[in-house]
Amino acid sequence: MKSFGLRTELDFGGDGFPMRMLLKILLTGLGALALVLVGIFAWLEFDSSGLPNMGDLARFAPAKPAQVSDPCQGAWIVAISYESIGDNLRAALEAAEVGEDAPGVLSEILQGSSNHGRVHTALSLHISRTIFCAPDKPLKRDLDEIRGAVQLERRFSRRELFTIFANRLYFGENTVGVEAAAQHYFHKEPNQLQLGEAALLAGLVKAPSRFSPTKHPDHALQRRNEVIDEMVNEHFISESDAAAAKSMPLPPMN
Repeated sequence: MKSFGLRTELDFGGDGFPMRMLLKILLTGLGALALVLVGIFAWLEFDSSGLPNMGDLARFAPAKPAQVSDPCQGAWIVAISYESIGDNLRAALEAAEVGEDAPGVLSEILQGSSNHGRVHTALSLHISRTIFCAPDKPLKRDLDEIRGAVQLERRFSRRELFTIFANRLYFGENTVGVEAAAQHYFHKEPNQLQLGEAALLAGLVKAPSRFSPTKHPDHALQRRNEVIDEMVNEHFISESDAAAAKSMPLPPMN
């Protein structure tokens, strides 16, 4: 019986191919891949060519109320500070919009797997998607939005990003920004909103027409309660607070 011992060569077409050559090719390929990845991350991190001016967005995170113009639509918006948004509305928006839309894989790459990193990345991506005024080819647009998100995270803190995000949201009925929304629907300042009121506003952002409390109160009530549940899931409020907020009817809208 013919025996076979260990061999140090792989045969391809009958010719011996040294294992060390195979390993050399493999290592060369891995090295080239690593260089490509480093280049991509450097491009994302430092190349801002062709992107909108991210510094202009600082106007949407003011220390005190200010009128600012939207970079794409030209509409005037009353931007307010982070503190003026109020605890209830901040929690509702974070649970309803940021928490639901946070991208898992990209978040882990850019910010780590913690909840703080997840929310931070979701904010920057959301903002980046809204500052490209002219349409572009889909792939280029997607890459530019990622580049924009990275640039935003380099430039702004999480608090500043949230303030920019909140002051540029559309709440339906030609209402942009949390200040205008709170006044339009409840005749209140944002930091005066009750828990259920804040949840209703946060729920509007997903589909302002469908969840309009003036046109579709049943849908608005259902969406408000979904947001309240998300606030519980994100540990912003207790079960008892949620139950009390859900028990309240929609206020009259005029």
